[in-house]
Amino acid sequence: MTTTKLLFISIFALLLTSFYGAPLQAQNAMQSSGMDMKNMKSEMEQMRAQMEQIQTLMKDTMAKMAAADAAMKSHMETEQASMKSQMELQQAMINHLQTMTDHMQTHMQMMTDRMAMKPDPMDVHKKSGATKQKDKKMMDDQKK
Repeated sequence: MTTTKLLFISIFALLLTSFYGAPLQAQNAMQSSGMDMKNMKSEMEQMRAQMEQIQTLMKDTMAKMAAADAAMKSHMETEQASMKSQMELQQAMINHLQTMTDHMQTHMQMMTDRMAMKPDPMDVHKKSGATKQKDKKMMDDQKK
């Protein structure tokens, strides 16, 4: 119980001190208020000037950021268009090469087909030799 009483008394003493101390501070402030008011006004003016500078800097920064964003967007669009154009060119080259390959394959197939249709040169000589012998026999038979 005694510690509670001591605690209560010390809190009460602090409250009384702060209650009676506040009017003294107000009296001191009133006495030097003429000088403090001038100081406060000049400080307020300085703060206003600083605020205006900060606002100006912020506006400039925002404008620069907007310009940088616009430039970046333009650059990105240009890069995208360039990449698209490059891809289209590559696709056109691939298509052209595929067409050339198809054309060459068609010609190769045609040549292969022609070669298959023509008789072998060795066969032609053999046949022509046999044909000549038959022709000679027929001629000889006719002369007799």
